[in-house]
Amino acid sequence: MGRDKFWLLATTAAMALATGHGALAKQVGAPEAKGQDDTLSEIIVTASRREQRLQDVPVAVTALSSESLDRLNVRSTQDLMSVVPGLQVSTQTAGDGGGSATFFLRGMGQQRSGNGSEPAVGVYVDDFYYPSLSGTLFKIVDLERVEVLRGPQGTLFGRNTIGGAIRYTTRNAKLGAFDGHLAATAGNYQRYDLSGAVNVPLGQRAALRLSGGHLEQDGYVRRQTDGSRSGGTTTDLIRGQAHIEPTENTWLDASAQWSRDKLDGFAYQIPGPISPRPATVPFIYNVAVAPALGLPLYTDSLKSRCFYCQPGTDAPEFSQTTNKNLLVTAGWRIAEGFTIKSLTGWQDIYNKQSFDLDGTIASIFGRGVRPAQTYAFSQELQLNGQMLDGRLNFVAGGFYFNQRQPIRNLIAPFYVLGAPAPPAPVENRDTKSYAGFVDGSLKVTDKLSLLGGFRLSEDHKSVLAQDPAAKATLATAADKFRSSTFHAGLRYQWRPDVMSYASVSTGFRGGGFNPYDPLQLPKLQPFDPEKSTSYEVGARMQFLDRRVTINPTAFYVDWTNIQVQQVVLSNPVLNQGSVILQNAGKARSYGFELEWSVQASDHLRLFGNFAWLDIRYTDIGKASGITLKSDLQRAPPVTYSVGAAHTLDLASGKVVTTVNYAFEDDQRSTPTDSDALLLPSYGLLGGRIDFTPAGARYMIGLFGTNLLAKHYYVGGVDYSGNVGTAHYDVGRPREFGVSARVSF
Repeated sequence: MGRDKFWLLATTAAMALATGHGALAKQVGAPEAKGQDDTLSEIIVTASRREQRLQDVPVAVTALSSESLDRLNVRSTQDLMSVVPGLQVSTQTAGDGGGSATFFLRGMGQQRSGNGSEPAVGVYVDDFYYPSLSGTLFKIVDLERVEVLRGPQGTLFGRNTIGGAIRYTTRNAKLGAFDGHLAATAGNYQRYDLSGAVNVPLGQRAALRLSGGHLEQDGYVRRQTDGSRSGGTTTDLIRGQAHIEPTENTWLDASAQWSRDKLDGFAYQIPGPISPRPATVPFIYNVAVAPALGLPLYTDSLKSRCFYCQPGTDAPEFSQTTNKNLLVTAGWRIAEGFTIKSLTGWQDIYNKQSFDLDGTIASIFGRGVRPAQTYAFSQELQLNGQMLDGRLNFVAGGFYFNQRQPIRNLIAPFYVLGAPAPPAPVENRDTKSYAGFVDGSLKVTDKLSLLGGFRLSEDHKSVLAQDPAAKATLATAADKFRSSTFHAGLRYQWRPDVMSYASVSTGFRGGGFNPYDPLQLPKLQPFDPEKSTSYEVGARMQFLDRRVTINPTAFYVDWTNIQVQQVVLSNPVLNQGSVILQNAGKARSYGFELEWSVQASDHLRLFGNFAWLDIRYTDIGKASGITLKSDLQRAPPVTYSVGAAHTLDLASGKVVTTVNYAFEDDQRSTPTDSDALLLPSYGLLGGRIDFTPAGARYMIGLFGTNLLAKHYYVGGVDYSGNVGTAHYDVGRPREFGVSARVSF
């Protein structure tokens, strides 16, 4: 019997035995039975920049504790797709490297970074904006919770994010307790993870927390040239945090972190047939270059021979991102109900990556090592207050953000004529952002509250393209982008556990400048900001002593001046072009989202989510590459997940079994017709069993993901029109493993 079959039978049998005896544990985003602690009704979130019960927040938000993430096998940001309605996480084979991702919520996202655009979905770590998409496939290490907010976040958070926000909150140092944990995981594909943390009190008013981890796993796509594997990952992280309370009314939180994420080869396949189109670079290569230089022809002999296979390339493919940050939050309770907070952050993110877009040993299209660095500084001041006997809650403040990005580009990455590539220019991109904001709620009656917020922002952007060899300026550009966004709504508390709300919000994504291309006029081609208006109604309901939770949300969005990526030919003779952002006309979307859970018994909980989306262009303006019938990228009509969690109480301990099935509908990989691929629908089944001995401080778990061994795609681009054929980014295969955690 093969090893994988043994693991599958063992896992299935264990789950069947555990489920057969009936019982459950804490759920994932759903309430627990009465008396248990990780319940929806008790989860505290800060989606409104103040602490509230999740069920009281008039916002579409999903919150997951670290325990929930573990039980649902959420190992990285990409795994969040299986538990958050409407969230898509797309890979970037040709962006800032495969260690990067782009995020889509309700059909709004960003195809790639490194092209002058801003994310539609912002990523925040401990309330600080993460300024780069490099390395955003975060591995989970010592997190307290993750919150995913859907819809524009234009009034509260540091940067305007038109589609939503993903907020990570790490575990902070706490006073008065010496404790910690150590966790280890081993699995197939040579997976070995080790992480831990220790909390050390320093007297009565200070504490220090140290955490770190080493996570590694081999690749899962075989290279046909030498049998090695692509898709292997390594993450190293160390974080130090301090919490100090000099007086009863002041506190200081400081953290410093270093992390490095490495990706060895990009996990894609190239299906046949490989038949280069006339007048394309591969066609010229086959006719004029390969025969003359004795190089291999670009034909079907180079295609993938199996689903988890790729031809192998003549250049190394990898991505490596190093992140260093220092974050300081200081607070002062200046009076009863009033607090001033200062949030200061410094970040340095360095990424280098190399890829080969023809994806084969044929020397058609390659890019050398492309380094990019992001330096960011942010400063935010907040005044949080309560007035009118607690009926008015508000937060007001100011925000400053400065981001510098020296990026090395390649002017002419086509090497088929045998001529050396011209010198690589360096683009120095600088962004300064200033904003003032206020947001709050006013309780008009015991049941009715008014919601409102306003933010005024101004972004200053500049680009300087230089030839580093000649120390000459190639092109410059600068502009400023002003925005005013608002949020207004009503919240009505029908009963203690039944609330509904209606709101209207506006969103904004700044304009900018496309990458330098000497053949384009202007050489730093500009693109304009995009805007949205979102209407949302929702309810947060619990019944039967909070054993049943139903959270529906409906929305309608008008979206204008949409930024759409397009390949523009700058050298028609060689079919050579550049990738630019252009502004399309308008789109509208509407949809429905549902999160629910049922405590079927004291031991069994059922839970799930559902999202339905209808989005389409209503006007394409002067944009090329799309029509009114074009689908928007990463906008599946239907996604859902269903699951069950079960606890078996034994004299020897507790067995917690969690099973989850997540479905993704058909979706388009890119926005333009010429390079879009259809990513077929798929469903993934995962499960986990955790055993905690009675009175023990350790836990042992057995888990499996993609238990049905589905073949599926998580991204891709059709390059057959210029530099090769289709690349499909393949999802992870069936995986099994064991984990252990000890607390002290």
